[in-house]
Amino acid sequence: MSCPPGSPSTPGHAVTGPPAGGPDGDRGDAGGRTPSRYRLTLATPGARRFLPAAFIGRLPLAMHTMGTVLFVQNRTGSYAVGGGVAACGAIAEAMCAPVIGRALDRYGQARILVLGVCGHLLGVVALLTAVWSDAPRPTWFAAAVLAGACLPPVGSCARARWSRLLAGSTLLPTAFALEAALDELVFILGPTLATALVVMVAPASALVVSASLLVVGALSLAVQRGTDPGPHGADTARQRRIVRLPAVRALMAIMFAIGVGFGGFDVSIVAFAREQDLAAFGGLLLGLFAAGSAVSGLVSGARSQARPPRDRLLRAVRLLAVGFTLPLAGVTVAAMVPLAILAGATAAPTLISANAFMERLVEARSRTEGFAWLVMALAGGVAVGSPVAGQLIDSGGARLGFVVPAAAGLLAGLATLLGRRSLPTVQAAAASS
Repeated sequence: MSCPPGSPSTPGHAVTGPPAGGPDGDRGDAGGRTPSRYRLTLATPGARRFLPAAFIGRLPLAMHTMGTVLFVQNRTGSYAVGGGVAACGAIAEAMCAPVIGRALDRYGQARILVLGVCGHLLGVVALLTAVWSDAPRPTWFAAAVLAGACLPPVGSCARARWSRLLAGSTLLPTAFALEAALDELVFILGPTLATALVVMVAPASALVVSASLLVVGALSLAVQRGTDPGPHGADTARQRRIVRLPAVRALMAIMFAIGVGFGGFDVSIVAFAREQDLAAFGGLLLGLFAAGSAVSGLVSGARSQARPPRDRLLRAVRLLAVGFTLPLAGVTVAAMVPLAILAGATAAPTLISANAFMERLVEARSRTEGFAWLVMALAGGVAVGSPVAGQLIDSGGARLGFVVPAAAGLLAGLATLLGRRSLPTVQAAAASS
């Protein structure tokens, strides 16, 4: 589905793209060499400006939860209380992401990003004040809910901009691959930075720095009106919510299953390393899982994609179903190293394919909301997978916890099998619109 052309002077409606030449704007350089797909993607007008802003604005997604846990734990001595407060914020964030995504589509990113930043700052200040002053515990949870609910889905905003700039181009999957790699980098750097700030600076420093990065990144993104895909205004003719589309629900089920796998793997790998008396290697193994995902995503994005999004999605889910069972074979930390990398390598292609299919599935005026639904499903899966794996680990050890990502892979395959009938029809309609 391509965005309708508009006036280049109208923010949010000009259609720009990679340089003209070949099908992807590939004209080669003076020496006859062909530029890489990433080079062509980054040459898209406006991309090199909004990409750094979106990366900085995404770091709080990974820092805020960890900062909340550590700050509350420092004040109360309880990880359970810290985890509970952080979980309320994360649930609020996941539940509100589609609502914020809908508002971003309707009113444009600039206005909603500013409002989201203001609401998040208010929630963070309220949380810091409530915990420092030892206010009644319900106020802690209320403040966490406000901070989480107002946290804008910056990653969805970036994908919506790519979708507008590269509509109809075969470079769009490459852009989504780049976004997937940046997501992995964020979730490697975010918790590490938050932990270092709490240990080396002050218990509240992670929350303060996280909020500051959101201000810098989100507001820098907001002022870049030229690549903003909105506003689209109210759509009274279109009564059906996109979440009612069977194909959207199938994509959400797949993303939910992946989230369950992520949550289960994170808890299980840390417990596994501790059982091996090598607790420090837990973080390394998590980093290797993320690195495997990032590298496979980048490799996937560097290749020209001749297959339609549906076929790529089905193939990626089949590989993921196999990859998420691999950690069950890890009996030592040394054996787990390649298994973690291979398991991670099956994740990014599935995420990229799901986002690419969503871009084809919904019309331009609803794409930020569509991406936000996927974010919500993924976050909801993580919220389920982590405690389920924890219960299994408590009852039978870390190896039993790896049953969760294995089952999640099978769940993703089942969701694809049950939902595949809805995918071809919707895809064909989207492609022809």
